[in-house]
Amino acid sequence: MHFSIDRKYFYDKLSIVSRAISVFSPLPALSGICIDLKDGSMILTGSDSNISIRTVIVPGELNNLDIEEEGSIIIDSKYLLEIVRKLDCKNIEIEVIDYSLVRISSDNGQFNLNGIRSNEYPDIDFTQPNHHFVLKATDLKSIVSQTVFACSDKDQRPVLTGVNFNSQGNMLYCSGTDSYRLARKTIELNSSQDFNITIPSKSLTEVVRSVSDDDTIDIYADSKKAQFVFDKTIIQTRLIDGTFPDVQRIIPTSCVSKMLVDSYEIAGTIDRTNFIRNDKVHLIKLECSTAETHVKTYSSEIGNSDEVLTKCEYEGEDISLTCNGTYMLDAIKALGCEKVLIEFSGFMKPIKVSNPEDASVLMILVPIRSYD
Repeated sequence: MHFSIDRKYFYDKLSIVSRAISVFSPLPALSGICIDLKDGSMILTGSDSNISIRTVIVPGELNNLDIEEEGSIIIDSKYLLEIVRKLDCKNIEIEVIDYSLVRISSDNGQFNLNGIRSNEYPDIDFTQPNHHFVLKATDLKSIVSQTVFACSDKDQRPVLTGVNFNSQGNMLYCSGTDSYRLARKTIELNSSQDFNITIPSKSLTEVVRSVSDDDTIDIYADSKKAQFVFDKTIIQTRLIDGTFPDVQRIIPTSCVSKMLVDSYEIAGTIDRTNFIRNDKVHLIKLECSTAETHVKTYSSEIGNSDEVLTKCEYEGEDISLTCNGTYMLDAIKALGCEKVLIEFSGFMKPIKVSNPEDASVLMILVPIRSYD
């Protein structure tokens, strides 16, 4: 194997593929990037067995790829990226010597790395699943930024560590929950679909890190895996087994009171009291009436606070309830709007947080019983 390529272009592609590689890989081959030169193009593959990324580089003006001899090799991703990033040259040359010794050359010198023969790399099935739909990169980024934060980070219930993609007709409902809060984003698809899958939040985060805003992403899915295809790159992930909770039943269909509040004001009010915690949990008490709305915190060990929201329009029944302030703040930040609509469905019933100008996204918080 022997080729030369534009250093910066090569580094950008290596960076994408390396996102699938775990530093704690049980197989030595999976700690590396598999470089395969065949049929006049280069295929780069990285995987940790749960998420796999493959990208194809075809010779062109942007990459200056020149293949002198085809072949394949596995190179440790950590060392390969470090060398390619720090070399001070436009083009680099990579050649395999004596079956597994890799020589990386530039205008100023060379590095010799021990590689691994490509036949030790696991066989990864990149067969395309049946279900297919298309999303703009901006839509996928919105889905991830507005749902992933609500996913669980604990492994007791693995299905809650992912985002559920549930398609019914032309509508795609994307939901993230840890059983104490819910974040849902709704997207209209260009074709009718019928599937219900849960994609690991880590995989979705890696996808949005790899795409550009102007990309269009082809998404393929079946009962075992999902593929995100863009710009000659495939990001493939295993799906999470298990039945995702029926979150529709906890979304309130009516409210007894609601308030429209300046998001900057309420976010600042909550954030200022973040240090007042009970058993490491940031609890806030909302006391709402048509006269005024208070945001209170209390801790027997630390102290208390009481602030009135001045940029707030409230209507409906008076209500007083306690919720997790961190969850409320996360929801407000994820909405990213100037004003937030908070709807109360009753005492100790779910709280709905939404953008009054965007019905495609909503947040649900479960109140906490308070004995103060």
